[in-house]
Amino acid sequence: MRRTIFAAAHGPISLAFSIAGAILDLRIESLRMRLPNHLGKDEASGLIAGETLAQYELGTLRNFIYLIIDWDAKEAAIVDPQKDMTPLRDLEAHGIRLTKILLTHSHHDHVAGVPELLSTSPNLSVYVHPGDQFRLKKFDPERIKPLADGETVLVGSIEVEVIHSPGHSVGEVCFWVKKDAGYLLTGDVLFIRDCGRTDFETGSDEDLFSTLQRLKKIPDSVAMLPGHHYAIETANLFGAEKMTSPPLLCKTVEELRSLP
Repeated sequence: MRRTIFAAAHGPISLAFSIAGAILDLRIESLRMRLPNHLGKDEASGLIAGETLAQYELGTLRNFIYLIIDWDAKEAAIVDPQKDMTPLRDLEAHGIRLTKILLTHSHHDHVAGVPELLSTSPNLSVYVHPGDQFRLKKFDPERIKPLADGETVLVGSIEVEVIHSPGHSVGEVCFWVKKDAGYLLTGDVLFIRDCGRTDFETGSDEDLFSTLQRLKKIPDSVAMLPGHHYAIETANLFGAEKMTSPPLLCKTVEELRSLP
């Protein structure tokens, strides 16, 4: 009798889970369809005329480099530049002037292109959180501009909010581009369905957990753009990440620490 009851109950429970899973999949797919057409594909598409955000995959570590472009003002900022100057050449081809270098953090693979940009463009400055400036001692301190949590940086007329996001590095920041539906450049603190390592210098599980709780407040409609191409797709909507990302689903530091 017990087996019969279990079998009878197990069927509806399994069906309920299947239905719930199917509904979740539909919600996730519906969110992903709201991504701008040039984002969220399997490969970074580079600069697309008229688009606020350009994404490039450059370097041996599959880094994503971003351009934030104000097409009306013909001004742009580059985020985490590599030695490959393809983004700069694309800007020049469209008559757009590079006005800022923004760093999510100062690990070597995110600053590789800074020396050449500073040497060829004497009016450029590097914007970075003070907590990560200690790795930039070889650069002229007069050209290093500190970023503060909650600060707004202007790229032309586009507002970019700075969100201090320690965990992977003590001075890491995310850049929330307040244009269109919004774009959040997360550097190495948050990847698609994954998060950054904390076993590097100044990394911290506790800081990372606190950062993730804060990032959960980002609106679902904002596009999340990570610092590396570690997933199949290159971007996702934050709403989809909140439903599927193991780090964002963790409820305690211990849970986060136990993730593979």
